[in-house]
Amino acid sequence: MKSLLYITYYWPPSGGPGVQRSLKFTRYLPQFGYIPSVITVDPKWAYYPLLDPSLEKEIPDYIKVYKTKTREPFRFYNITASQNKLPKPGFAGEGKPGLSQVLARTLRGNLFIPDPRKGWNKFLIAQALELIKQDIPAAIVTSSPPHSTQLAGLKLKQRTKIPWMADLRDPWTDIYYYDEFRHLPWIKHKDAQLELSVLENADAILVVSPSIKNLFLSKSAKISEDKIHVIPNGFDDEDFNSISNQPKNESFTITYTGTLSTAYNIDALIHAVKHLKNSNPNIKIHIQFIGKISPEILQSLKNNGLENMLSIIDYLPHREAITQMMAADVLLLAIPKINENKGILTGKLFEYMATGNPILGIGPPDGDASKILDETHSGIMFDYDQNNEVLSFLRSHYEIWQKGDNLRRSSPKVEKYSRKALTAQLAQIIDQFAR
Repeated sequence: MKSLLYITYYWPPSGGPGVQRSLKFTRYLPQFGYIPSVITVDPKWAYYPLLDPSLEKEIPDYIKVYKTKTREPFRFYNITASQNKLPKPGFAGEGKPGLSQVLARTLRGNLFIPDPRKGWNKFLIAQALELIKQDIPAAIVTSSPPHSTQLAGLKLKQRTKIPWMADLRDPWTDIYYYDEFRHLPWIKHKDAQLELSVLENADAILVVSPSIKNLFLSKSAKISEDKIHVIPNGFDDEDFNSISNQPKNESFTITYTGTLSTAYNIDALIHAVKHLKNSNPNIKIHIQFIGKISPEILQSLKNNGLENMLSIIDYLPHREAITQMMAADVLLLAIPKINENKGILTGKLFEYMATGNPILGIGPPDGDASKILDETHSGIMFDYDQNNEVLSFLRSHYEIWQKGDNLRRSSPKVEKYSRKALTAQLAQIIDQFAR
């Protein structure tokens, strides 16, 4: 059994998809020959957009977790932002930014490169060097965002010569809300150089989709194709096995989990449900949002007369969110309408697939998520303006539900996206260059 050093900012009690990826990798790595030690930030010093203390129960006893201090400027955001809360992913829930929010974003984008959490690096590097003195790991894995963590990985490789793997769950300078930070030209150039230094010097790079792999490959001729490995997010069988089948809903329930900022366009869904309601005033449809939803999208739903069909839950612990996914009749998957959106593979996609419930996707029909839906026969991805097609999808599934027939379908092709299978892929990659 070999030791492995795994570094991640997001770790229980933090919530969100980034936590799931790191937690599940480290949970299953011992089955493939690696015992991970985790370095993360002490929750007393951390700033998490989401909290889910229930995830702490999922940390196995055999994983040693080392928590450090950090130094971050997010208190400044609390002072300047009008809503007295941290910015959520993609700025969902903040609505149209006011002057104070624009100022906060501009300062964040120009004073803290690549991100405000770079103040953690000093502490995590010191902790890592101390652990390496005691037991030299076979490899080091750094997970981001925050992408500043990758700079710590680069420094550790330079100082220790230990093989280093950079796991980038999201794009860096190409993330869809990057321009919201209003970088000055030379700051933007500096950030791009930091990104390039990581991509060129890591021994291996992990990404969640083929499109992100191609994006990173395009940045430098020094990056070989076999250096970047696609390991998507996935689902954990154990999260679903203990949840019993739910009784039929009183209303046909469409459920969405996660962030829904103004970059997401769900007009096709709104128009379809509005049409169904107008054609049948007695129709029983319930739309459930679990997570942060932008005020603009919420207002659009209300303006189209769907207010009485809505329920909004700000956040649920992971297990409760899965229970709601299992209970849904249709699961809504929305991809933001932005440049480079073909490579977006959110964690929820794979947990949606694990439920067996039909997935209604709104996003690029030729994107990576659409290909996986087709491959696993889990649902259909519709383009943003395919109002009639979305209407037909909902009408046909509503009729099946109304008859009392089961909408849930299982597919053996989904199993390749289980967390255990994906961790096996990770272990094979580590084997190639580990000490």
